[in-house]
Amino acid sequence: MHTEARDERKVEYLTLAQAAKLAPGRPSANCLWRWCRKGVLSRSRRRVRLQHVRVGRHIYTTAEWVHTFGLRLADADSQYFDTSQPVDPPSPPAPRKRTESQRQADIDQAEQELREMGVLPQ
Repeated sequence: MHTEARDERKVEYLTLAQAAKLAPGRPSANCLWRWCRKGVLSRSRRRVRLQHVRVGRHIYTTAEWVHTFGLRLADADSQYFDTSQPVDPPSPPAPRKRTESQRQADIDQAEQELREMGVLPQ
């Protein structure tokens, strides 16, 4: 039978509003909610999330988890600036939108090609 030792120290859970008051820079409770759910994308392109627990519809964290989140984010950022460790290249920029005249020219060209192939009537 496998038994596991339990940590007997009491964990003090904080609401996100309470934790926001303890966090450096005094972010809003909504900001901490985003850190829990979506995380923060570090400079090294690594997503770091704030550890939390959910009880019913409420989300809780601890002062220690907020502190650890800051350290993990700083560590992920430092990897970007550390030239001895390879970093994934940044993603390519999003394609630029076509103007209406470019769009229409592409449509005309596609229709012409379809006519030549016999798909569209002449």
